[in-house]
Amino acid sequence: MALFARNCAHCGTPNGAWGAGLAASAALVFLLAAIGVAAFTVVSWHRLPVEGPEPASTATSGDFGWLTAAMKDCDTAASAEPSALHLLVIPLAAAAPDAPQWRNKSLDNVGNAILLRSDDALAALTSGALRISAAQYVLRVRDDGTRTIYKWSPSVGVKRFSAPDADRIEGFKVQFLTDDKMSDDEWGVSFGRRKGTCYWVNAVIGPAR
Repeated sequence: MALFARNCAHCGTPNGAWGAGLAASAALVFLLAAIGVAAFTVVSWHRLPVEGPEPASTATSGDFGWLTAAMKDCDTAASAEPSALHLLVIPLAAAAPDAPQWRNKSLDNVGNAILLRSDDALAALTSGALRISAAQYVLRVRDDGTRTIYKWSPSVGVKRFSAPDADRIEGFKVQFLTDDKMSDDEWGVSFGRRKGTCYWVNAVIGPAR
């Protein structure tokens, strides 16, 4: 007798196992649906990075909400830990990084890079005039007072950096080292330190990849 038949096809006897089979099928369908929802939740969560390389889908869609969220997260972290120096590096790339349009909009030149205001950087990213650089870079920060240099490991993409032992820093300079810009003698102008502030470093550091 078939498990899911209500009556026997030959003698018409009611199938006592029909109800149990139906209940088991319903439970199986519910379990598969729950697994599907859980998998979708995990995948969706991984689409919202706070730091790290920019997702490829974001670069093509022009939606940079994840970037403004990363800026706010860095501000929150800096407010909670004012003794540390917090920076959010947004490495930018252009077809011609030395083009006058970027130098004319430069907030100030940092070592080996062109520094842009956040509004200009976001507008250029949205229009496609700039993109998140895929080049590897090394961030260095120098304390103006002690000339101590803070150096982080090579990084790629948008990333948050912090120096926890930076309570005495009153002013600092920033520098980027890349494969094609390796001079460690080039430092930008000094930035005054405001404790509890995250510094958004929107820097054109390389050509588009």
